[in-house]
Amino acid sequence: MFVRLGRAAARRSWVFLAVPLVLAALAAVAASGIHDKLSYGGIIARDAESNRAAVAVRDRIGRGGADVIALYRNPHHTVEEPMFRRAVEGSLASAPSGTVVSTMTYWSRDLPPLVSKDRHATAVAIMVAGADDTSRMASFRRLRPALRAEGFGIEYAGPVAVVDEVAERTLADVRRAELIAFPLVLAVLLLIFRSLVAALLPVVIGGLSIGITLGVLVLLSGTVELSFITVSLVTSLGLALGVDAALFVVGRFREELAGCGSVPDAVAATCATAGRTVFLSGATMTGIALGFLFFPIGVMRALGVGSAVVIAVSAVLSVTALPAALALLGPRVNAGRLHRPRRKGTNPERGVWARLARTVMARPGHYVVGTLLALLTLTAPFAHLTLGFPDQRTLPADAASRRASEALGRDFALGGLDAVQVVVTVPQRLDTHDGQRTLTAWAGELVHLPGTGAGLIAATSQHSAVIYLAHSGSAEDPATRALVRRIRALPPPDGGQVLVGGLSAMAQDTLQLLGRRLPWALLFIAVFTYVLLLTALRSVVLPAKALLVNALSLSASFGALVWIFQDGHLAWLVGASRTGYIDVAQPVIMLILLIGLSMDYEFFLLSRIREQYDATGDNTTAVAIGLQRSAPVITAAAAVVLVVSAAFATSGVIMVKELCVGMFIAIALDATLVRALLVPAAMRLLGRANWWLPGAKHRQQGGEEALAPPGAHDEYATERRTVMVWTDE
Repeated sequence: MFVRLGRAAARRSWVFLAVPLVLAALAAVAASGIHDKLSYGGIIARDAESNRAAVAVRDRIGRGGADVIALYRNPHHTVEEPMFRRAVEGSLASAPSGTVVSTMTYWSRDLPPLVSKDRHATAVAIMVAGADDTSRMASFRRLRPALRAEGFGIEYAGPVAVVDEVAERTLADVRRAELIAFPLVLAVLLLIFRSLVAALLPVVIGGLSIGITLGVLVLLSGTVELSFITVSLVTSLGLALGVDAALFVVGRFREELAGCGSVPDAVAATCATAGRTVFLSGATMTGIALGFLFFPIGVMRALGVGSAVVIAVSAVLSVTALPAALALLGPRVNAGRLHRPRRKGTNPERGVWARLARTVMARPGHYVVGTLLALLTLTAPFAHLTLGFPDQRTLPADAASRRASEALGRDFALGGLDAVQVVVTVPQRLDTHDGQRTLTAWAGELVHLPGTGAGLIAATSQHSAVIYLAHSGSAEDPATRALVRRIRALPPPDGGQVLVGGLSAMAQDTLQLLGRRLPWALLFIAVFTYVLLLTALRSVVLPAKALLVNALSLSASFGALVWIFQDGHLAWLVGASRTGYIDVAQPVIMLILLIGLSMDYEFFLLSRIREQYDATGDNTTAVAIGLQRSAPVITAAAAVVLVVSAAFATSGVIMVKELCVGMFIAIALDATLVRALLVPAAMRLLGRANWWLPGAKHRQQGGEEALAPPGAHDEYATERRTVMVWTDE
């Protein structure tokens, strides 16, 4: 099939090029309005108790919530002075129509927790208008510039204010990272290919992949919650994976062109080898990305759809538009050459990577044990992982909403944004004596629970009340989580209902949901990946080995991430500060993305080794030559991903930085310890068991029994068996 695809691309090059270019142009028009389609919610499951608590405050009570907390501060006057009150209330009265649902001030109900300890500042809890997080964000963006008070400093905290700044910084960081990443990737490709034209082709494919994907996502925005975080991920993944896939194809084309001279034959051979591998690898990664759909969280589903689309687009372009471009260019693919003396005709059995593989395979047990010890050492910090829900600490220290949030926690008696929210509903009306007595009695039990600090009944309706509880630790502390569990275990008033919300409750709800769904997602990913690898490699053992090896490298990267961000070691090196926790969803997001990336390199390496085993029938020789022929291009591909990850890791938003640093560490480990040492050693220990496939037909070759080669009845397999050494000639 891939030979025919290659020949069709060579014959109808302009058609194969025109279609994606037209699609890219249409996608660019559609994507121009992508920022108007972005969602700023979807960070928690709709049916989570903590989310239902927040909804209950809005629907049942209508006030007492705090989408935004405005801090009014005047160093020369205190809240007891009439002018202080007039200034604050006058400022709130200037809010644009339709932006505010309710406000709660110190003076509205004589609420001491809303006054700072030095009496020079007050906090105003504001519920902004909107049916969902995105519309509430729009209300806040209209409200923020309208609130003014002469002589007062106004700062904004609260979940909407924090998410607003996270979104603004993330989108700005993406634009800046693109400006950094594209020229750096081009420079890396120039060093690899030593040709300007060859280096430009993968960058163009990466850019087209991003553009087409963003256009597709805009079209899907009516059915998929298009989170602003998705844009960052799609851009980084599209650049990294689009360039990687194209790099393999361009490198193989130059290799085939040097060997056979005929451009159509070289294109067909490239599609039959690198094209087939790129397509199957892309299919594998697309299926892995769909594992996000197992989680009913808007952001994660958006990440899954965005990742799947950009991977699929990259793979399709690499076997259609790119071969067509190569057919048109022919030998001109080497134009713009950077001259450098080169050695030609290198014996693949004597190359650096082949010698390394043979050294490793001479003592495979030593290298397996040593590599495993290194990976397990890096994994060790993962044992004390602390998960938390992202708050103001995901922003850099100079962020306005982070400063306001920290001031709220430091200067006010009730504490910061991590207060526990409790919504209690009772059968009696709360404006009656019986209702008040029931609420007071139950609230008394609540505030006497171990770990509870000050309490505030912020608002009531006919049958419901919202209570905020302070506590001594942060939201992710075990003591705070224990407090949430105690509140949920406390019997509600007779005939009543209790819902617990707040950051700590949100983290617990998300963790429980992920714990329930993750085994099913992993089972789907494992089965899907295993079947595709089994089909491509025709081995029962190699897919299982690939999954196990990937699990080891991913665990090591998780451990390193905990050591850096949670524990604070070398955090300065990545431009971060100690957070004390890892975003509760981050391990799952990283797990799925990094399985796909790691499997990509495993696919390319094992495909080359499979080719050599089919040609020689000798396991040791196949591993050595396969590593020699695949290692340069895998190293180049890894270098591209490392450059892109490093560029996007310059983001000031910690959750973006965590993801990119985690990708950097995982790929660095994967391209060094795993591919160069662990895989050759493990394959040497397994020997001919690597290639075991029940019921497969065998043939004699090279003095050993070997499985039938891939595509034995394929047109290309009949025409050409020679595999050339990958060079940039």
